[in-house]
Amino acid sequence: MRVALITESGYPYRPGSLSSWCRQLIRGLDGHTFQVIALTDRDSAPPAGPLPANLTQVTPVPVWEPPAPGPRRISRRTRRAATAAAALLCQGMHVGENQASVFRDGLVRLTRLAEDGGHPLAGVPLARILATTWRAAGAEPPLGPADAHTAAVLLEHALRPLSVPAPDADLTHPTSSGLALLVALAAKWREGVPFLLTELGVYLRQRYLDYRDRLSPAVRAVMLAFFRALAGLGYTEAAVVVAGSRFTQRWQIRHGAHPGKVVVIPAGVDPAEFPVRPEPTTPTVVWVGRIEPLQDLDTVLEAFYRVRWHLPAARLRVVGPVADVDYHARCQQRVRRLGLTRAVEFTGKVTHPAPAYASGQVVVRSGTTEGVPYPVLEAMMSGRATVSTDVGAAAEVVGDAGLLVPAGDPAALSQALVTLLTDARHRRALAAAAVRRVQDNFPIDLMLRAYRHVYLDVADRAGQRRSPAVALGGAR
Repeated sequence: MRVALITESGYPYRPGSLSSWCRQLIRGLDGHTFQVIALTDRDSAPPAGPLPANLTQVTPVPVWEPPAPGPRRISRRTRRAATAAAALLCQGMHVGENQASVFRDGLVRLTRLAEDGGHPLAGVPLARILATTWRAAGAEPPLGPADAHTAAVLLEHALRPLSVPAPDADLTHPTSSGLALLVALAAKWREGVPFLLTELGVYLRQRYLDYRDRLSPAVRAVMLAFFRALAGLGYTEAAVVVAGSRFTQRWQIRHGAHPGKVVVIPAGVDPAEFPVRPEPTTPTVVWVGRIEPLQDLDTVLEAFYRVRWHLPAARLRVVGPVADVDYHARCQQRVRRLGLTRAVEFTGKVTHPAPAYASGQVVVRSGTTEGVPYPVLEAMMSGRATVSTDVGAAAEVVGDAGLLVPAGDPAALSQALVTLLTDARHRRALAAAAVRRVQDNFPIDLMLRAYRHVYLDVADRAGQRRSPAVALGGAR
């Protein structure tokens, strides 16, 4: 079977939850052929080096750059059609009876207008439409001209994946209910390609947290309304919805997924990739992840400053790619301000995280939102004691084989780290329990068998029902 795996900011063979999961899925399902469509920022590039034999193509799609102009000129008729479609989309973003069908109608029309690779909103007065529909719906807070313009720019960027051509595949597999979902919806509506939606975490919940301090209240409300409507549509249109945890499943059902359509497939870790190695003699804490605000590296740095009061010889290794340059600079400035320059090392991205886990006595995970915390699973499989913030599915993963602390609490985090760094017996007992827990509850074979079954089930049910250009009505 030919599967198009659609990711957002994730490639196989890069550190991070999504990338680790992609790697396991592609390598484990060697009876299928994969292509990866990676929606990226302008600076991202596919990983170097050899890829699995069944991964035929990795295509980066820079959604934050202006799209290439389509081959046709934008006629007055096309602009009118796009304006009408945008109005339906904006009306359908609001909660109410039949609004989901209005949102779908608008998105379907925009999908047809983007068939030639051009952006469907070119020449559309989107800010004016947003402000008008927002006011007509009586939505709060009020959307002024400046906020309407900002929201229109963000929404225009968000809809760019509609212009991605339908992949030559039997099945598409978006890995979030956000931008990746738009590519799958377009392929289904244009070519009848069925899709399976997987969420390791909850894209909508991540947007709630990510937008909290970055956007004005009105702009935040617009974007959350869009992603809420998009998630609900994705849950309806998907053949199967997969949750990476019970925590994610509850969010999906709460936001419109039919309980009978949602399947929980636990994460899996290959023990051959993460062998247990002797721990170092120096008290070392390792943090692995993408350096961005949602990962809350600030709290780890503040906690480690307190750890050094008790253990002046302690070291902290920060491992992973920079996803937010400004945030990375602020973290480095914080390191200097706290006088930790000689104790904290930023190693950058790595080819494989296993050596990073082995370089520490304790692995810490500090995110403010968490689906399936793959770095925690991998560290546990590597025989390392972990300290994680108690968010998302962290408690499901860790159980009683690691320590959990409240998010954003450097005092609690530092106390947990000091406890493990100073008590070798406790630390090694937790590490042994962690290995057993991953082996018992998160075997890679179980995950792969489940996905193999779901892939075949989706393809069998689609069968002869595949029909091109499904529901692509509306005038050009």
